[in-house]
Amino acid sequence: MSGSSWLAQCNSFLGYYFGVGSSHGPQYQEAISRFSKDELSSLRAGFEKIRGPEHTLDKPTFLAFLSLDSLDAFLADRLFSVVSQGQDRVSFDQLVIAKANCLKGSASEAASFCFNLLDVGRRGLVQRDSLVTASHSCATLALHHQPVPPPQNTHWAQATAAGALEGCEAQGLSFNAFLKWSKQLPALLTGLKSLLAAGSIDTGSTPASAANIAKVPQLMYGDISETSCLLSPQFAWLLSSRLPAKQSDTWELLFYSNKHGQSFNTFMGKVAGKGPTMLLVKDKAGHVFGGYASEPWLKNGKYYGNFSSFLFQLLPSVAVYTPSGVNQNFQYCGHNFASLPNGIGFGGQVGYWSLFVDGSFEKGMSHKGATYTNTTALSADTRFEVDVVECWLTQQPEEDALGPPAAGSVLDRFKEDRNLMALAGKGTSHSAGYREVPPEED
Repeated sequence: MSGSSWLAQCNSFLGYYFGVGSSHGPQYQEAISRFSKDELSSLRAGFEKIRGPEHTLDKPTFLAFLSLDSLDAFLADRLFSVVSQGQDRVSFDQLVIAKANCLKGSASEAASFCFNLLDVGRRGLVQRDSLVTASHSCATLALHHQPVPPPQNTHWAQATAAGALEGCEAQGLSFNAFLKWSKQLPALLTGLKSLLAAGSIDTGSTPASAANIAKVPQLMYGDISETSCLLSPQFAWLLSSRLPAKQSDTWELLFYSNKHGQSFNTFMGKVAGKGPTMLLVKDKAGHVFGGYASEPWLKNGKYYGNFSSFLFQLLPSVAVYTPSGVNQNFQYCGHNFASLPNGIGFGGQVGYWSLFVDGSFEKGMSHKGATYTNTTALSADTRFEVDVVECWLTQQPEEDALGPPAAGSVLDRFKEDRNLMALAGKGTSHSAGYREVPPEED
């Protein structure tokens, strides 16, 4: 044993029992202040149960302590190195400090810890290979409980890394760029944080671990082969990280054009009014992209929706585009209109949509628009030919979510004409605020 290693273990031992030495310095004292008394006691009990005679953990024991025995070599080495601060064993104090920063700290502190895991050379940059390997590893952990094992390929992880590094002038991802990217697509950050979730003696029925904290929706394909669909479990892991927890339970495939045909009428019959959905489109050039519609698809002659909606691209690179706040043209659904556009769309304006699939389900368009933050078309060209369309329900509708239809007005007879003028930016009707008083009920 080297002199420095022996001295570090002595300091750890003395600090552990007597509260002296570097292990009980200000950093440790600040870290324990973030835990409750019960949390700290549970963590210490778990550590005591598995520690060695040196009162520290070697790497295999450390990984077993965190229920990460099957973690791939890259992340296992990086996690142990960062937590142990480059030493050959992990002390209780080092574990507390790491957990405090990663799980109890600010968003910036947590991101900094995760960034250090990926910054292999400690150059302040995360390389493409690190992003690919870490994405694949975290997704594998998160998908551990899926009834059907996901296909073991990394093309989706390559696309994820390509999207993260897009526009970076340096030979990697800086911390600020990593932080910005993680806010748009938090799946990897959440997955890395979850690595330190286990390790306490949990009194509950389900022990904390990376596998059960990073929840991923179960994909219900029906009678359609999962390998033929655009949405893989890994892409679902990425996209669901932006959604509320209640939309990370079960996703149901409502429409798949290769089975149901390229028919807008069929699409509306299967999708209309169901709930929030994830729409995916593949063009003839092989690009895969789409949008999350936060409100149900319903015939509506004007834009609707809310700020939860977003656009995305999955291939050839992964990117998410959130609302810019410039306008509220979130989603559009035109069905059987004589004058208004028929089809489904997101953002932009008529004739210059951020994403639009027309009523034939054969053609579409995508442009840079003001509504969302995409600076280029999602598709290979601004006008594209549709290859595949699929739509996933991300949350089952609540009972009586849609109330009875409202009473009509004579003004509704010309609703389509007014909406066409509004979509084209031709002004509003001065009579819009004047409607018949509904008859009183007896």
